[in-house]
Amino acid sequence: MNKQKFITLTLIISGLVLNPVIAETVHHTVIQSQHINQSVVSNISTILHNRGLDEDVAEEMASNLVSEEDEMLLAMMMETLQMQNIVTKNEVLEYLSHAALHKQTLDFKSYDHLVGMVSKIKQTSLDPYTLKELSHLTKINKQLFV
Repeated sequence: MNKQKFITLTLIISGLVLNPVIAETVHHTVIQSQHINQSVVSNISTILHNRGLDEDVAEEMASNLVSEEDEMLLAMMMETLQMQNIVTKNEVLEYLSHAALHKQTLDFKSYDHLVGMVSKIKQTSLDPYTLKELSHLTKINKQLFV
């Protein structure tokens, strides 16, 4: 009987001790995901503002370009492009700010659109490895971007 009480007491105490640590971890994860969500639109907005647009207009143009639903997926796609050494996040953000400025539409489910974007960023024809990676990324985007 004493073993059961000791084990129960140990579990209760460890639960109370670990609860703030777990809560802090969850809070950090939520803050980090919100930062990722806001970073694409806010970075595009900042680039446009630095080019001379009014801050409110820049925010509106960036918000019109990237919907809230697609923002996190776009951030993940930019991360993938950078990890594959195709283009950097900053290069994609510059491209997106240009697209926002000219009120273009984005279609990251389209292979042609991705190839066009990367070709425009690199200003060269793309090698077979890059084309293969973009094809793979397009397949993933078709599943993720609804």
